Amino acid sequence: MIHNSCYKASKRNLGLMQLQELGISDTDIQKLIDNGIFTINSLAKASKKELYSIKGLNDRKAEKILSLAKKMVPVGFSTLKSYLQTKKQQFHISTLNKTIDNLLEGGIESSSVTEIFGESKTGKTQFCHIFCVSAMIDNYSFVQTKKVIYIDTEGNFRPERLIEISEKFKINFDFLINNIFYARAFNTEHQFQLLVAAASIAAFSNVALIIVDSCTALLRTEYVGRGELFLRQTLLGKFLRNIQRLGEECNIAILLTNQVVTSNLDGMTFSAASNLKPIGGHIMAHFTNTRIWLKKRTSQYNLMKVISSSKLSEKELKFSIHNTGLRVVTE
Repeated sequence: MIHNSCYKASKRNLGLMQLQELGISDTDIQKLIDNGIFTINSLAKASKKELYSIKGLNDRKAEKILSLAKKMVPVGFSTLKSYLQTKKQQFHISTLNKTIDNLLEGGIESSSVTEIFGESKTGKTQFCHIFCVSAMIDNYSFVQTKKVIYIDTEGNFRPERLIEISEKFKINFDFLINNIFYARAFNTEHQFQLLVAAASIAAFSNVALIIVDSCTALLRTEYVGRGELFLRQTLLGKFLRNIQRLGEECNIAILLTNQVVTSNLDGMTFSAASNLKPIGGHIMAHFTNTRIWLKKRTSQYNLMKVISSSKLSEKELKFSIHNTGLRVVTE
């Protein structure tokens, strides 16, 4: 369910084909598309270094293309009034539980990155399933049908869970399965390729939510040991920057799940789990707007805690997982 009384579908960005009228060839436009640049907006925000690295695009041509894009899409200062108008288009996707929504002040926010981390079987993927269904629920008939993109790196996606949750909220089955785009990522390179594909869908469709479950699993297994730590962190930073930029440009909520590793934590105490920390270190922390920690406490309930956020205070609650969603445990 999308919460925002001022919500309206965000206007999609200008397509690259408009560059044809300014003398840019189809071949060069295709090179931009092949490298994950699908709109004038994303092109205007790209660096010269990014364009220089595109094979077959010389430096002079790259500078010309970038100059044209910046003339079409201003990237300088704007008034606070203009900024606030943009903020009004942002929305929240509900957890389908009012108490948990109150904890998150409405749910996960568009144009921002939310990270959910925790040990195995603490409910990370269940949250992903719930948000998939929630994004399909809309109280505003004038809003264009929304899409969800789901990148699965661990093989934990379960469509039967989506069906169970959607039946409770009376969502048409055909509507559900036709508006969720699913892909399994098999290696780190494939994960990056799927993000490019997600950008192409988002540029021309009304995507409300992109989920990556989990964003670090493949990097963690392919780049092992201290010798490859720098390369792993560099790739993670590039992936996070690209998905953050995609969320901001297209007003999309980004939900990432993350694994944990045993370590000593400074300033992060959470009961007996104080020796656990999320994978990705400071790079992950800097690129996420809200971080949520899930912890298995008993066979009856788990703990959920907001540990870091640009807008939320630190809070926690007990919850349990059921076939049709989440329930808050008050005892």
